[in-house]
Amino acid sequence: MLDMMNPSALRSRFAELGEQREAVLAVSAPLREDRDAIAQTAAARMATLDETIMTAESGMFDIDQERAMIARALGGRTGEVVQ
Repeated sequence: MLDMMNPSALRSRFAELGEQREAVLAVSAPLREDRDAIAQTAAARMATLDETIMTAESGMFDIDQERAMIARALGGRTGEVVQ
């Protein structure tokens, strides 16, 4: 163990760990690239859908506001049938 603490041994171990690190990255880097490409494609699709949803729900805010006003006016009793 004492031998491991000398600068030469530490430099050697540092280089060995660097090689191991590079081997791991050689495997993981392409996987990360694939994942990132999927995420970018998904983000683009989501942006398109967000715009479509916003268009489809145009006027929803006004509808909800009027419904809330009516619900308050009725004291929350919106399901009772008026005859």
